[in-house]
Amino acid sequence: MMPAAGPFDVVGFGLNSIDHLCVVKRHPRLDSKQQLVTYDVQPGGQVPTALVALQRWGLRTAYVGSFGDDAGGVLSRSSLAIEGVDLAATVVRPNTRHQVAVILIDEISGERSVLWQRIDELVLQRHEVPTDAMKHTRLVLMDAVDLPAAVAAARAAKAAGALTVLDTDTPVPGIGELLQRTDVLIAGAEFFPQLTGRSDLRGALRAAAKLGPSFVGVTLGPGGVLAYVDGEFHYVPAYRLPVVDSTGAGDIFHAGAIYGVLQRWPVSATLRFAAAAAALKCEKLGGRPGIPTLERACQLAGIECES
Repeated sequence: MMPAAGPFDVVGFGLNSIDHLCVVKRHPRLDSKQQLVTYDVQPGGQVPTALVALQRWGLRTAYVGSFGDDAGGVLSRSSLAIEGVDLAATVVRPNTRHQVAVILIDEISGERSVLWQRIDELVLQRHEVPTDAMKHTRLVLMDAVDLPAAVAAARAAKAAGALTVLDTDTPVPGIGELLQRTDVLIAGAEFFPQLTGRSDLRGALRAAAKLGPSFVGVTLGPGGVLAYVDGEFHYVPAYRLPVVDSTGAGDIFHAGAIYGVLQRWPVSATLRFAAAAAALKCEKLGGRPGIPTLERACQLAGIECES
């Protein structure tokens, strides 16, 4: 049953960062030097980038998270405010550096490696989770970086009848309780074998679904996406487009899946739209500049959708 409408369509809970995007001719060897092809600084983070996409596609979004009070924190916070993402539930940490990520992007393939730091002072504590925000949204998007706080957010969301979506890279210890309260789980190919101990991907997806989520999907990069939803498998191939940078492709895929779920599209249409949006994002450097318009993503996916 689809949750009733509230002040927000999607509330996002997770880390945000400032991305230092470094395009290189080749990944550097030890004790080597090379000139950067391109360098840029952009606000990023898995959950915030997905919220920006959803906001641009016409949904009402809010962000729950923390910022440092340095120039990076100001840039990250203002970038979301400009997009129209509600920030009433965020906090600013005084005398705290903001989190950064250094992303090395291969000029030829567009594939990237991410170097990131963790700022302990930016961790959102369980008591800081605004549970009221979870009561007034149709869906909550979470990462699992601050696990106790994420569990608190998921509990509040499920108690209020909201859908929950999890975007995570690693099955950290204790993630089982969060998975029990997750409706949609989408992750990379390495996540599910690590989580379930199953080497065959289909078996791993089935096993993951038994832990709680009813919609389980694995993104395979150029191999497309495979999902196991309500006991059935669905596969969508990747869209072949020029790749400048894959940074943020997973974030936009999650945004596309969320959009499709909230529009009540069939699973196949939801996956096609998400895959199309992620592929189009890769045409530009960084996570947010390449977010496609709703019309363009629908056109590539072969879906009729309202602007």
